[in-house]
Amino acid sequence: MASDFVAGCLGGCAGILVSYPFDTVKVHLQTQDHRNPVYRGTWHCLKTIVGKDSVRGLFRGMTSPLAGVAAVNAIVFGVYGNVQRTSTDPNSIYSHFLAGSIAGLAQSVVCSPMELIKTRLQLQNNQNSLVQKFKNPLECTQHIYRNEGVRGIFRGLTITAVRDTPAFASYFVSYELMIRLVTNPTPFHILMAGGLAGTISWICTFPIDTVKSRLQADGVSSKPMYNGVKDCIQKSYKNEGLSFLMKGLGPTLIRAFPMNAVCFLVVSWTLKFFEKSSMNLNLNSMEQQLAIVPTVTTEYHSMAVKHLNEDFLRLKQHTYKSLKFLGAFSEAVCCTEMDELAHDLYSSEDYGYYYLKMNDFLFNSQESDEVLPFLSN
Repeated sequence: MASDFVAGCLGGCAGILVSYPFDTVKVHLQTQDHRNPVYRGTWHCLKTIVGKDSVRGLFRGMTSPLAGVAAVNAIVFGVYGNVQRTSTDPNSIYSHFLAGSIAGLAQSVVCSPMELIKTRLQLQNNQNSLVQKFKNPLECTQHIYRNEGVRGIFRGLTITAVRDTPAFASYFVSYELMIRLVTNPTPFHILMAGGLAGTISWICTFPIDTVKSRLQADGVSSKPMYNGVKDCIQKSYKNEGLSFLMKGLGPTLIRAFPMNAVCFLVVSWTLKFFEKSSMNLNLNSMEQQLAIVPTVTTEYHSMAVKHLNEDFLRLKQHTYKSLKFLGAFSEAVCCTEMDELAHDLYSSEDYGYYYLKMNDFLFNSQESDEVLPFLSN
C-alpha cells in the first residue's frame, strides 16, 4: 500500500509539472464569455496569457494542485492498487474497471476543493471578470470560506464525482488493455500507453469537466450565474448550443498525453524500485537469520570433521594392515612354490643340467640373499 501511495504521489507531481500550462489555457477557454470572447483559439489564448503575464501566467495557481496532487494521486493509485489486488480475479478487466471507478470516486473529495482554488487563481487576471486578487492558495481558500462557507469550498463536488468515476475507470482499463499487447513493456510502451489512456479518459468525460469548470468559476464574479448543475447546463445550452461542451478540448488533449505518459512512467519506475528494495530487504533479513546458524552449524561441522578424520585414520590403518597381510601371504605362497620347484628339479633324472641352471640363477640373481637361506633350510 505504501509503495502505491508514494508512486502515485511522485507520478502526479511529475505530470503536473509537464502539463500545467495547457491546463491554464483549457480553463481560460472553458470559462470565457461567449458573447465577447477574449481568445480565438488555443494558440491565441497561449500567446495572450504569456504576453500579458509572461510565462508565470501559465503556471499561476500551480501551488494548489502541486500540493494537493500528492494526496489526490496517492488516493487514486493506493485505492486502485488495493481494490484490484484484493478482488476475486485481480487480472480481469472487470477488476481494473471496478478499482478505477472506486479510486475516482474516493479522490473526488480532495480533488474538488483543490480544483476550485486552482480555477479561481487561474482566472483572477482575466480582464473580463471583476475578480478578487489572491496572493496564494491559502488566501483564496480563506476568501471562499468567509463568503460562501464550507459549501462554497466544496462547490462542484457532485459533478466532480460524476466526472472522475467513469474517467478513472476508462483510464486504468484502457492502459491495462494497451500494456497487455506487449510481453515485456519498455519505457516507450509505458509512455505511449499512459498518454493514450489519459487522452481516452478525457474524451469520455470532457463535457462533464466543462460543466464542472463553469460551476467552480461562477463564484469569481460578484453575481453568480448558476444555481446548480442542471441550471448551468440549461443556460449554457440555451446561449451557446451543444458546442459549449467541447470548448477547450484541444489544449486538454495536448495536455493529457504528456501528463499521463510521464505519470505512468514515474509510477512504474517507483513501483519497480520498491519491489527491488523489498527483495533486497527480504534477502538481507534472510542473511541475518542465517548468520545466527553458523554458531551452531560450525560446532557440528567441526565435530563432523573430527569424526571424519578419525574414520580416515582407521581406514588407513586397516588398509595398511590388509596390504601387509597380502604381501606376506603372497611371499609365503611364492616361497612354497619355489621350494616345490627346487625339490622337483633336484630329484629329476637330469637334475645335473637343471641344478647347474638353478645354481647360476641363485648365485647371480639379486634375490639370492633371500632365497638361499630358504633353500638351505
